[in-house]
Amino acid sequence: MNNGKAHVDILLEFRLEEILSACMIIVLNSLILTFSDFSKTWMVFFLNLSYLGIIAGAAYTGRQIGGRGAVFRDWYVMIILIMIYMEHQFLVPLVNPHDIDNTLIILDRAMFAGHDPTVLLERITVPVLTEFLQIVYASFYFLPFVLCLLVYRRGRRSDYHITASTIMLGFYLSYAGYYLCPAIGPQYTLDHLQGLPLSGLLTFECIRNLLGTLGGVARDCFPSGHTLVSVLTMLLAFRFYRSFAKIAVPWAVLLVFATVYLRYHYVADVLAGLAIALVTWKAGPALASWYLYTRGRRYPAPESRADSTAGNVS
Repeated sequence: MNNGKAHVDILLEFRLEEILSACMIIVLNSLILTFSDFSKTWMVFFLNLSYLGIIAGAAYTGRQIGGRGAVFRDWYVMIILIMIYMEHQFLVPLVNPHDIDNTLIILDRAMFAGHDPTVLLERITVPVLTEFLQIVYASFYFLPFVLCLLVYRRGRRSDYHITASTIMLGFYLSYAGYYLCPAIGPQYTLDHLQGLPLSGLLTFECIRNLLGTLGGVARDCFPSGHTLVSVLTMLLAFRFYRSFAKIAVPWAVLLVFATVYLRYHYVADVLAGLAIALVTWKAGPALASWYLYTRGRRYPAPESRADSTAGNVS
């Protein structure tokens, strides 16, 4: 009986963010073993195993660390999330080489009377708007990070873990989509139809080239992760930090518009990201609340969600 309880206690030391990350890593390594040439992907496979080791070590030492160690424990999985994303450029075509760009182009044209949305947007394409939207697009990771930081600094750790785990669930659902439905996007497939090249003022070329260098020709279009996570963050802001919602709404709207204007995404990508964001917004906090308040009783159950959010003005 004591050994059984010890195993349960160890399991409860895993935070939901860590469990989600571990599940994503296990899925990726399973895809590597099943669908790819292991001689080409073994380094990624073992790198993923090292991430699992870090997660296991953090959970095992969770009760012993404090101070800065505790802060590291609260945030380190976000670094792993980004590292997993960096694998897509190399791994997706080896796991699933069948791009669906043609299907997405057909869907877009069906919605826009035979036209391509990126071509239609040339009517409003001007350097000053392009410059601004490229900066907004590059700020993508800051939107969920700022919300998590604000919630974290307020001191309600349960709210922070619900927010962080829900956002990470959104990220990982978008990652799964990249492997199921790989697509490179209109900046490559429709470039020959664009009559007006994108140009900015000062930083456009630098930012666009930097993003291109970091991401390469990544098959990460469907669903639009920018849309999914931006809309999800905006909705979570209304629930957990309402004063930030006034900033999150225009930030998210501009990010979503930028994905198509800058020719990174099809409208079909955006709609898929929006749909998954709405589902995640409902399912993510429910899953996190169950994990925190019911399964492990790691935190006292909140008296009322309204009580915990109504006064979030700073």
